[in-house]
Amino acid sequence: MRTIVFLSALLLSISSLSAQEKVRYTEDFRFARGIYLTLDDWKANQPLRPEEVIGEADPASPKFFQFLLSKEQFRFARNNEIVYVNISDIFGYCDGRDVFHRKQYRFELIGQINLLEEVDVVDSYSSFINPGEQYQATRAEGAGKLFVLDYETGNFFRCKPKQVEALFQRDPQLFGEYKKAKGKKKEKIRNFIKEYNFRHPVYFPRGEL
Repeated sequence: MRTIVFLSALLLSISSLSAQEKVRYTEDFRFARGIYLTLDDWKANQPLRPEEVIGEADPASPKFFQFLLSKEQFRFARNNEIVYVNISDIFGYCDGRDVFHRKQYRFELIGQINLLEEVDVVDSYSSFINPGEQYQATRAEGAGKLFVLDYETGNFFRCKPKQVEALFQRDPQLFGEYKKAKGKKKEKIRNFIKEYNFRHPVYFPRGEL
């Protein structure tokens, strides 16, 4: 009997370790669908699942996040308590395909230096009763501006050369190559963000999709 209990505990431990195994981020990595309440939740790939959100929206609906983001607040149960969260306070979310920071910044490049683009955001939603695939919420138009999120510190700022160059200086060799490189500033910055992330990879646990 003790042997069976021991083996069961060992299998559970191995299963838990496997779930937490981190892999190097590549473009084919898929983040778990849900709401990342904090930066650490995103790094751990442990979002709040749509089905954990208390409300009338169908968590399986492709319109779930449109509906959620049109609200000021949502709630969920944890440790026998109801937790209320302001939409403006979340780190971001993953809709099963793209990852977003806050409500309106979509990750374009992910790594030690994250490049994000400001996109359209849901502003209001008149109805969520059988909205249909073609129904769209009213959306505030995004300006398409680029922003940077520093993986290590969580600092978030407009993608401007001086600020991005300060991050490149963490790798003196790469920064030297950047200073010598020719080409348009915007394209050069994007290319060297990719190169920086390749040389300094980040790792994420595989989550349940």
